[in-house]
Amino acid sequence: MAAITTPEKGRNKRRAVPHIHLDMTPMVDLGFLLITFFMLTTHLLDERVMELSLPLPGPATAASNTLTILLDEEGGRYGYPGEFTATTTLHYLGGRSLRNTLKRFQAMSAQVDQEPICIVKAGDGARFQQVVTAVDEIQFARIVHFSIADSVSLDERALLATTRTQ
Repeated sequence: MAAITTPEKGRNKRRAVPHIHLDMTPMVDLGFLLITFFMLTTHLLDERVMELSLPLPGPATAASNTLTILLDEEGGRYGYPGEFTATTTLHYLGGRSLRNTLKRFQAMSAQVDQEPICIVKAGDGARFQQVVTAVDEIQFARIVHFSIADSVSLDERALLATTRTQ
């Protein structure tokens, strides 16, 4: 790493200042490692942002052109069309069936000339990745209007629990 060279000792030699040679190779290596580390970590810390816009006040939306998607803590996705009533049945939307359901819902809404609206409701134990996946599927189906609800109602939770046990 570092070396000190001293002149030969002798009788007629003048006393010379020792020459110091410092090898900077390990320091340069460490510098490049740190630069690489910080470049990678700042790149991985980029925020990915989705722009959400709130609806303007206006006339109420008909419940017939809404589709509600419920996300549970076990990773399941269930959905029902229209407004929640006592006779509502949940449909399991696993695998590609969510995408197919959204495409059919988009096509049915286009036939009656209405804008489809999706409501995503995440249960208490649902992971954020489930919400992101559901919103990605909604955008893939080209459904422009969607909402992310704060919580699932007690009636929906009870129906969700009975549907999961079947």
